[in-house]
Amino acid sequence: MSIFEEFGVKKVVNASFALTRLGGSALSKEAMKAMQEANKSYVYMWDFIKRGGEIIAEACGAEAGWITSGAFNALVLGAAACMAGNDPEKMRRLPDTTGMKNEIIIQRANRMLIYDRAMQVPGGKFVCVGDESWGCTPELMEAAITDKTAAIHHVITGRLRPRVVSVEDTVKVAHKHGVPVILDCSGMTYPLDGLTKFVAMGVDIACYGGKYVGGPNSTGFCIGKKELIEAIALHSFIGHEAGPMEQGGYYRSVGRGYKLDRQEIAALLVSFKKWLTMDHEKERFEPAWKRARYIERRIKKLPGLKGVEMSYVPPSGTGCVYHTLGLQLDFKSRTGEEVSDIVRSLREDDPEIWVRFRRGTPSFAINCLMLQPGEEKIIVERFSEIFG
Repeated sequence: MSIFEEFGVKKVVNASFALTRLGGSALSKEAMKAMQEANKSYVYMWDFIKRGGEIIAEACGAEAGWITSGAFNALVLGAAACMAGNDPEKMRRLPDTTGMKNEIIIQRANRMLIYDRAMQVPGGKFVCVGDESWGCTPELMEAAITDKTAAIHHVITGRLRPRVVSVEDTVKVAHKHGVPVILDCSGMTYPLDGLTKFVAMGVDIACYGGKYVGGPNSTGFCIGKKELIEAIALHSFIGHEAGPMEQGGYYRSVGRGYKLDRQEIAALLVSFKKWLTMDHEKERFEPAWKRARYIERRIKKLPGLKGVEMSYVPPSGTGCVYHTLGLQLDFKSRTGEEVSDIVRSLREDDPEIWVRFRRGTPSFAINCLMLQPGEEKIIVERFSEIFG
């Protein structure tokens, strides 16, 4: 009996993505061992997180770094640092930012609504510029800067967004007026230059998700300018509890609730180091492509998939694109709602099978990068039942 069966929930075969709602990543043996080792004794968390941030920052070519409970938390703390700095009186007032620099400029065509709202948690007020469809220009962005501007936000996603002011141009506009840039680049960890190029462009705070380097779903980190990262540390849960001078309760900011375990931090750091040194092609992509082609060979002639166009993601059939590789299935003769029903049917049995799907589209992808050994056979069996 699996641990999930014991507690009465179904296991999921993840052919979708490193989704938060599916638990993020699958930890390596090294990360699991690190968690077990960390569990055997205690550690002063301020020292551990501080040292972990230094290790990450050094590897990324940044002035400083800090470990957070996810990229969302990094955005919360980053906005708080830009508005209140390291002023303990201002920190105590958050999310009341009356009289502070509290405006965060954000492009209407460059939003991830469920994530950028993190910056409203500590009291940030959004100033939206440009148009949802037609984008923005550096001139429009610059015109929105006032003496109330605390930061300019930019988000990098896995999809190309035309007519959006680039990171480089955003930095130019912001720094011309002495305004910091907060970047949500949560999943930009492969190719590896995604960990270095944004701070090299001058981004002040770059926020990442720990699951995108194989770490625990509940972890993340931010890198950037020393002064701001040091303020982030004070706004964090351990800044509230301890801080650099062991002044528990002195820095009472909004970050207290975003707690981390020592085990999670250990697993993140081990995963981060492994991510930088592993042979991604050999260790991740080759096994995943082997599973993808196994699935393709065994489902392409199923009667229920007649007329369905199959292609590779990415089209070259090599490497990966934004943590995704595998098969794209385009149901040319079916509606988006009909395909949605198929996607739901894949989740009905035990284990559930989750595929990469965008609601309303007549297609989905079987992402093989997250599959565990042998799960490709479960997918073939389920497809044979549904489409056979």
